[in-house]
Amino acid sequence: MAIGFIATNITTKKIRPDKSLSKSTTPKVRMVQFGDGYQQRIVDGINSNPEEYSVTFNNHTKADADDIDAFFQAQKGVSAFNFTVPDTNSTSTITATVNGAVSSSKNVTIDAATNNLEISQGATVTGSGISGTVKVDTIDLTNNLIVLDTAQSISNNVTLTFTNPNEKSIKVLCSQWTVNYSNGSYYNINAQFKRVFEP
Repeated sequence: MAIGFIATNITTKKIRPDKSLSKSTTPKVRMVQFGDGYQQRIVDGINSNPEEYSVTFNNHTKADADDIDAFFQAQKGVSAFNFTVPDTNSTSTITATVNGAVSSSKNVTIDAATNNLEISQGATVTGSGISGTVKVDTIDLTNNLIVLDTAQSISNNVTLTFTNPNEKSIKVLCSQWTVNYSNGSYYNINAQFKRVFEP
């Protein structure tokens, strides 16, 4: 799964949180309380179930911790970014253009302009030149390389569609984070993400 986010302008690799990722929701409700104990309640707004995520990144090198910290600082708590979370009821769909034809090969290079795509291992691949049920075996976005589970013959400039299972991408703000300088040269980061509803 491609759970996590890409720290744009700092790294092209996905920053993956620890498995202890947690989500909390407190519904927004308008309520009127009457003297006899009777209440009337109504949903407050369209997006009335705000989501907050507690995210940890433990045992990272100083360079990686500095990259994550710099990314959060650059967002300043006001710029939203994409964050992929587990969700068995959802799939996300991404498109990418093939950069260079392949003939009977598992290795497919995608256009460098799309190297921040959130493609998951196990994603189903469709498009011209894809034969049968094909899935992504491994991903190397640093080199713009997608390795498929079966060899395919695909023309240059073909657009492929990648359907990521059991996850969804949401927009979040990082509202708070701390960097813990642990023993040795490894560091821990704890962050709070708030979901926002914007394009």
